[in-house]
Amino acid sequence: MVTACRNTVMALTFIVVASINILWDMNSYVACGLALGASVAAGFCFERASVKWSHREMVRLHGADWSSPKDQQPRT
Repeated sequence: MVTACRNTVMALTFIVVASINILWDMNSYVACGLALGASVAAGFCFERASVKWSHREMVRLHGADWSSPKDQQPRT
């Protein structure tokens, strides 16, 4: 789910940035390079935000030490 949303954000960012740069009469190679960089950055930011959101939800549902090592059951 997160991967599909991240890829959608990256694709939309690429299309928007590339089209704006091309409309400003920028070189096509430079426009695509800038758009590629912006789309990768947007993908990383979206993925990081979703991880932080998931962590906040787990803390809200299960308390502050939901992933504490002392709460883990020993494997037998």
